Amino acid sequence: MACCIAWVPRDRYRFEIAMTKSISESATTGAMGRSYPSMPPDRVSARWLGLVVAVLGLALLVIAATLQPADAGLGTHRALGLPECNWISTMDLPCPTCGMTTAFSHTVRGHWIQAFRAQPLGLVFCIVAAMAVLGGLWTALTGAPLGSLVTAVWNRWWGWGLVALALAAWAWKILMHRGVF
Repeated sequence: MACCIAWVPRDRYRFEIAMTKSISESATTGAMGRSYPSMPPDRVSARWLGLVVAVLGLALLVIAATLQPADAGLGTHRALGLPECNWISTMDLPCPTCGMTTAFSHTVRGHWIQAFRAQPLGLVFCIVAAMAVLGGLWTALTGAPLGSLVTAVWNRWWGWGLVALALAAWAWKILMHRGVF
């Protein structure tokens, strides 16, 4: 459908986009002169973005499901051909992400306590990855903007809470490594 986009003042400070039909509608008429609505480009791109998010989240979960979790609570990433954590080998201190792969691997198997012991933030991120798969599929199927799913529940307190959780999870991992727990 051929259309014009116009900025229409809504009030003194806000404007909205108004879609107006142009004189020629020949781009969307069929053989019988019948008009066929087309999907706006922003909904098509939202669907593709949702599909990409769902596929990436599913890939993370599938990889985690194929790995056997390490008994030590870290080191599962070595099965992917990745090197040993340099923090542990040089400073005898786990890095902030130590145990993430192990936590993912435990979480997809439903071993919540072992996942928490391996890396609490990894447990949370695995659940978020599963939610991203569902949200991405929802967006891919409905065309709903992906951002609306996130902004419906996200605010600045969630951001600060995530920072606090990351620091607490790292402290937990350090204490576990030192043998306190």
